Amino acid sequence: MASEAQTVVFLHGIGAGPGSWNTQIAALPDGFTGFAPRIAGLADADGEGFSLTAAAAAVRNELDRRSVGRAHLCGLSLGGMVATRFAIDYPERIASLVLSGSQVHPNPTLMKVQNAVMRVLPARLVAQPGLSKQQMLAVLRAVGETDFRAELSRIAAPTLVLCGLRDRPNLPAARELAGGIAASELQLVPGAGHEWNLHQPEEFNRRLRAFYMSKKR
Repeated sequence: MASEAQTVVFLHGIGAGPGSWNTQIAALPDGFTGFAPRIAGLADADGEGFSLTAAAAAVRNELDRRSVGRAHLCGLSLGGMVATRFAIDYPERIASLVLSGSQVHPNPTLMKVQNAVMRVLPARLVAQPGLSKQQMLAVLRAVGETDFRAELSRIAAPTLVLCGLRDRPNLPAARELAGGIAASELQLVPGAGHEWNLHQPEEFNRRLRAFYMSKKR
């Protein structure tokens, strides 16, 4: 690894896990190394409640534990929101940012509908293993209360905003992220849905490699 700034942290979405990034970690260009931590707060063992602030702080703590000063962050869905929070809270620790299918200010009406549906569904259909229905609802509440609009201008790191053209609910947010972050590039991906790092890994990896190679020193 050329320098500690060439560490990439991959952050997963709800319903996924660190293993969802295995293909991307294996495909990083020479000079880069990556790891995917479990997002703090997505398990009952983490205690009640969830916050993006606490999840971002846990990423910082993991970087400290690994003696990494600055890192590239790549997040999808909820992971993208945690990465955005990290970039705002710890600007000195971020080398670059990749956000895919992420959000800025989730539609309040849609979030209320989603929460209402989640409340009546059986727990086995709502939460992943290790995450209770109650904890899942807490995560959704935290997501629904998020509003990055006034803070995006504080992000100075080079940023790649990605969104699949089939991921229609997140297209407006992708455009808003790219519009609010000064050093950003927006790429809308034909044929891609939400979790396209899993369903179209070669295309995801190609775009990711190109972005990181442009940042390589």
